[in-house]
Amino acid sequence: MRFARFVLAASALPFAAFGLAFLIAPQEFAAHLGIALMNATADNDARALYGGLQLACGALLALAARGDAVRVRAGLAAQLALYGGLAGARCVSLAFVGAPSALGLALHAGELFALGLGALAWRTLPRDASPNFAAPPGIAIERAGPNHLAELLPLVEAFQREEGYAAGDPALRAAVAALLDDPGSGSVLIAREAGRAFGYAALCVGFSIEFRGRDAFVDELYVSPDKRGRGLGRALLRALEAEACARGVRKLHLEVEQRNDAARALYVGEGFTPNGRELLSKPLA
Repeated sequence: MRFARFVLAASALPFAAFGLAFLIAPQEFAAHLGIALMNATADNDARALYGGLQLACGALLALAARGDAVRVRAGLAAQLALYGGLAGARCVSLAFVGAPSALGLALHAGELFALGLGALAWRTLPRDASPNFAAPPGIAIERAGPNHLAELLPLVEAFQREEGYAAGDPALRAAVAALLDDPGSGSVLIAREAGRAFGYAALCVGFSIEFRGRDAFVDELYVSPDKRGRGLGRALLRALEAEACARGVRKLHLEVEQRNDAARALYVGEGFTPNGRELLSKPLA
């Protein structure tokens, strides 16, 4: 993963450098590339397309380099697409107009080199960086996004009511939406049968010096009452564990109500054990 992050960070630098150059001095830099900007409109377009767009590409790659395993994989896919598009277009140009200037050849070589590094980095990624959520026949489990909020919220509220917590308030909706909008904070997996959502599992990610890296909590796990007794909660829990592994989580925690014997039996059966500590909480807001 370190090599992949390095490749992404290094790949961001040329985009950032070219973007800044065109943003600050479009005519002068374009002239070095053999491009003549004839008027103010051309200057504006050069600043937007060569300046702003390339800066955005550089920022995208740099942000991906600082993300979790899922974001690194997505960033490398973008890196391969960007440098592949640039290098491919230059190959087409070579076929039509022949060899460009020495600067053009140097740029072409640099793009091919970056493309090769990206391909090498892709091969070094762990295979589980994009987990396959195994599920019983007829059941689909997928990672929820912001567009799943309306489908997910009734399940969350049902879980809150069943456990005796407050439900239906705007703060609950805002909390679920915030988690769906920020993949860095965690993930929500949603389970469906025949196209109807019946359960979900929420993972919230943190960091621990003790465990030497990322840790995470199984924040919530819920299956509708009419679907229980078929091993679907176990399937959701295992899918959430795969998601945690993909994020590089080293230790997975959960809480269970002392009165919930069925949930405790599930968790113990999946390898969770008491840690001999007492969880203390303090509200800050």
